[in-house]
Amino acid sequence: MRRLNYDTLNIILAVQRLRNFMIADSAIREAAGQEAPSWFKSAESYYSEIPDCVMKVAGLHKNRSDFEKVLNFQVTDEMLKTNHNQLSQFEFPADDREEYRAEAGVVAIPS
Repeated sequence: MRRLNYDTLNIILAVQRLRNFMIADSAIREAAGQEAPSWFKSAESYYSEIPDCVMKVAGLHKNRSDFEKVLNFQVTDEMLKTNHNQLSQFEFPADDREEYRAEAGVVAIPS
């Protein structure tokens, strides 16, 4: 688990809102007899293009596991109403590989 931060929350919101938009857009296109792009591929492509420096601060990796966790994370009204510098009271189930924390000066001690 990782503490939620402003960048993580913004990535989650952007990816989930893109998914919701693409699903609605697909319904409109299908009703018009047009081919609808895959919402999953569009969201995955967007996620993979997020700059590495932002992903690093968010504590996320450009892998399928973190992408699916972003898609499935339940954002609450409380999170949206919380001041950005207090978001660490919430947790995000990110792939915890230790490398970002080690770079930030927190060294993992092997057991």
